[in-house]
Amino acid sequence: MYNILVVDDREVFRRKLKRMPYWEKCNGKFRISGEASNGLEALELLRKQKIDLVLTDIRMPLVDGISLLKQIKQENLCSCVILLSEYAEFSYAKEGILNGAFDYIVKPIDNTKVEDSFERAYTFLSSISETAPSSVRYIDALAEYILSGNLDDTMVYARHVDDELEKDTQSREARAICMNDLLKKLEESLLSIKPYLKKYFMMKDLFHIDLQERTNETEAFTFAKWISRIFKELKPFIPKTDNRMVREMCELALEQPEEKHSLAGLANTYFVNQKYLGSLFKQEMKVSFSQYLTFLKMRRAEILLLDKCLKIYEIAEVLGYEDVEYFSRILKYDRLVAK
Repeated sequence: MYNILVVDDREVFRRKLKRMPYWEKCNGKFRISGEASNGLEALELLRKQKIDLVLTDIRMPLVDGISLLKQIKQENLCSCVILLSEYAEFSYAKEGILNGAFDYIVKPIDNTKVEDSFERAYTFLSSISETAPSSVRYIDALAEYILSGNLDDTMVYARHVDDELEKDTQSREARAICMNDLLKKLEESLLSIKPYLKKYFMMKDLFHIDLQERTNETEAFTFAKWISRIFKELKPFIPKTDNRMVREMCELALEQPEEKHSLAGLANTYFVNQKYLGSLFKQEMKVSFSQYLTFLKMRRAEILLLDKCLKIYEIAEVLGYEDVEYFSRILKYDRLVAK
């Protein structure tokens, strides 16, 4: 049974919709599990509970139907959105279709049209849910291979997922939706093992596919291509060394980029010579420990800078820099090198 969220600012319409004869005839395919009077309420509900289909009016206060649709697609909150529109709002309905709406229904609603739209939505949702289990079994293994730094094995598993998607989905849009569901599970799997990763990335950008952009591409888009991109982005934050001490030093720095870690302090912790430890780290990681720390602090700074409420001096303080001018210089230099 698929869960429906009805979004309309008129309570009388929501009541009328719930009394439609279709719900008795659909043999338990759908149930209305939530209601909202505007897009803002709808987003709050979508973030809290599993909704499979959103039926939303276009004109509403606070957040309208088109804005709601765009946010749903951006956050991957629901796979299927059907718009409700007046005859005079056809241009809005057309915009909705361009932004990934599954269908639109013109008010006043016609029972036959609603039944047809929901039956097609049921077929669409079923094709997605049948695909997911056959692909999901690869996700935990995929996360392990990514974190091991093994690109070859990672890509073998990613291509297996592509094969499953190719067999089980009928359209590029359905495939892209399945990919997003799998990427969300991959993100959860990776963060359960390495929670520090969210300190260095906007995870929704890395683990979310823009459905409209990708389904409109002429060149075939694959899960393997996206995984290759993720692997490349994560690689600098996954220590690839067999040396226990060096690996622990990296993990400590990755987990606590705000702290002032020193080679001298770590040498005391491991009861080894400071010069030896510094040489060992550079031999294993190809950069000095101080360079590694700076790299992590700059990556963390880039994420903190996305918070418009934080000032440069506040970020410098958070990352352990007492000299704000020095911090600004190395951040500027780091950005130039990155370009």
